[in-house]
Amino acid sequence: MEIFVLIGILFAIFVVEIIYYRLHALDNLHMKVDFSKNVANYGEDIELIEVAENRKRLPLPFIILKFEAPRELRFYDMMNTSTSDLLYREDMLTMKAFSKHTRRIKAQCTKRGYYVFPRVGITTSDLLLTERFTRDFPNDSHLVVLPEILNTDLTRMLMSVTLSELQCRRTLLTDPFTLAGIREYGPNDPMKSINWKASARTGELMVNQNASTCTQKVHIFVNLDFYNQKRSVSLLEKSISLTYTYLIELAALGIPASVYTNGIDVITDSPVISETDLGSATLDECAVMLARIDLKKQTVPFAETLEKYIPATDSDDFILLISPQFNGSFRSVLTDIKARRPSLQWLMPCYRTTSDADPEPSVADSYIRWEVIGND
Repeated sequence: MEIFVLIGILFAIFVVEIIYYRLHALDNLHMKVDFSKNVANYGEDIELIEVAENRKRLPLPFIILKFEAPRELRFYDMMNTSTSDLLYREDMLTMKAFSKHTRRIKAQCTKRGYYVFPRVGITTSDLLLTERFTRDFPNDSHLVVLPEILNTDLTRMLMSVTLSELQCRRTLLTDPFTLAGIREYGPNDPMKSINWKASARTGELMVNQNASTCTQKVHIFVNLDFYNQKRSVSLLEKSISLTYTYLIELAALGIPASVYTNGIDVITDSPVISETDLGSATLDECAVMLARIDLKKQTVPFAETLEKYIPATDSDDFILLISPQFNGSFRSVLTDIKARRPSLQWLMPCYRTTSDADPEPSVADSYIRWEVIGND
């Protein structure tokens, strides 16, 4: 008789335990996965910070922390990680009442882009491990990986061409009403340019330096249309990286620049355009915009981008057109733009095995072929 009473008591405890855990196992249970920073450079190491909290008296015999991460993040520790279209990671631990778990997982940013965690969740169980309970949590963490900064002879050559074009077209006249700064007096400076107040403060003769009557700019047009039938993107990524590297070089020299692409922002669903002069702050903003270009989205026709923004450029401005694509309607559009903007240069990223673009005679002297390592 006693054995049946004991079995009945144990069964009642089992039922109560199951019901209680069904009702409360997931109460006051929280999880968040965050990036150690929101903006990272290409190739930089970051940390994924995994935080789980049990804010109740009920202990949990185990919890499985699960999250999906983009494949473009390469974990240094691949334990408990599986790979398909995403990286799936699971970590198991025990959580006492009112406890908190924090784990830092080191990863490397291997590709430009905008990344989020699609799903974050916890699986737990009752004390007797008879049932499992699962909950997914909202997670708004994001990471922007900036384009790769290239270190090639091309960037140095490109800057040389740019500076040469700007110098050739710059007027020698100065604007007496526009002050660019103050500098020390030189033997060839006229007396009327002396700034007597500044000279009194410094104890040396100082002169006003006037600005040029023509402040020239650089305009970068980037064509991100597919360049082959396989819809490959490797040369498009190179185009974005080159644009970012070129912008950094221009900003270092104080040369104002604008960027026009027909690529689509992954968040705003609009073309990525930056018409502001790129100082340090706006360079960072433009870098994020370039990072958020989604090459899977349908681009705006490049001819439309050119026709919309070329008229806003000045005839003396330097225009760099970056385009791996060189067939179809692009050729006639390029020839037309070149006739209106003689300073235009066309740079074509390609592979060594890519056939030559063989541009029209009017464009041939402005054509730069950039061969990169690899193949599609």
